[in-house]
Amino acid sequence: MGVSVGVLAGIKVVEVGHWLVAPYCTNMLADMGAEVVKIEPLTGDQARQSGSYFKDGESYLFAAYNHGKQSIALNLKDPDGLQIALDLCREADVIVENYRPGACDRLGIGYDDVVGLNPRVIYCSISAFGDTEGYADRPGMDPIIQGMGAVMSMTGEIGGKPLLTGVPIADNTTAYMAFGAICAALFERERSEHGQLILINLIDSMVFNLSTRFGQYVATGTSPIAMGNQHAEIVPYQAFPTADGWIMAGAQSEVAWPVFCGAIGRTDLADHPDYRTNQDRVAHRQQLSAELDLVFTKRSTAEWCAVCAKHHVLHGPIWDVAALVESDVIRDHQLIQEVQHTVFGNLPVIRTPITFSRSQVEVQGPPPQCGEHTVAILKRTGRSAESIKGLIDRGVARAHSAMRNQKDAQNK
Repeated sequence: MGVSVGVLAGIKVVEVGHWLVAPYCTNMLADMGAEVVKIEPLTGDQARQSGSYFKDGESYLFAAYNHGKQSIALNLKDPDGLQIALDLCREADVIVENYRPGACDRLGIGYDDVVGLNPRVIYCSISAFGDTEGYADRPGMDPIIQGMGAVMSMTGEIGGKPLLTGVPIADNTTAYMAFGAICAALFERERSEHGQLILINLIDSMVFNLSTRFGQYVATGTSPIAMGNQHAEIVPYQAFPTADGWIMAGAQSEVAWPVFCGAIGRTDLADHPDYRTNQDRVAHRQQLSAELDLVFTKRSTAEWCAVCAKHHVLHGPIWDVAALVESDVIRDHQLIQEVQHTVFGNLPVIRTPITFSRSQVEVQGPPPQCGEHTVAILKRTGRSAESIKGLIDRGVARAHSAMRNQKDAQNK
């Protein structure tokens, strides 16, 4: 059976976003084949100037989650710049924005401004706290939401200080939620012929993330605490130090417990009165963990992985990023794809990790440079070369070549 184009081929998306949430969501839409036009301010998405790693002024942070898009740089506070944006929105299937509530309305590109021009549009508005009074105008980025969303209180060592997770879980989760909501709304539009407004915020996504920890809270009436590298309710199910690294392993059920003990050569633990049931093991977590740590330090991670695999024990090595992306499983899944970028050259990026039987999910192109497609997009909206030059000369729009020339002049 042949492979077709992406499932969202033909869908036009306008992103009015910055930093991570909206751009990450539209990144996934682009991998599915949608045409994504990113509207940036004249100075570019703030993420272009953020982070610590740059090459010739281009940010690796921005490049990580903006591939496959087209960039147009506009001054939306100028009536002509706003009109260009509205022209793009008139033809769009989807609009995704993540400015503070009311910001796009004040600019004249909010849902009420667009729906009159385009009743079929799916308009996804992402914020930190929604429109709750006292919160709507507050800035809220991933670390702030991780703190308020309780995840930091449940991350870290037992009795230790709250800990930020190693990835932007609030931003990422909200982007996934927005992606799913947009796809669902596109499906519903096929039946109703009408678009709709989607409202999503980061703090609600963190509540949804509570999952099993919320069940624990409901059952006990007390807030779950940080458990370090150990599972909150199953013992043993944790990270163990090996002779040369770490391994995650455990006995996820009562049936698995004696198997686990046999695999590590400690059958005496299986019927020990302190460890017979999971409730017993939870009650004696500290002393059991100390015994198991001593066992696992006697062999390397690779040796323990082989032992666990042989006995069908739940396990996995604890990898860093380099080990993960270079692993045979990730190479086999072809998640890391290279694109050609004007500044970065061969640039590895991560494609959306979904596989269809007939449709492609693949990186459509490199991350755009700010204003790289301004001229081409303006031509598509029917504007003449003279008109486009006038817009750029007046500072209504900026093209990448103009931006590069200005940077070169400043450097001289």
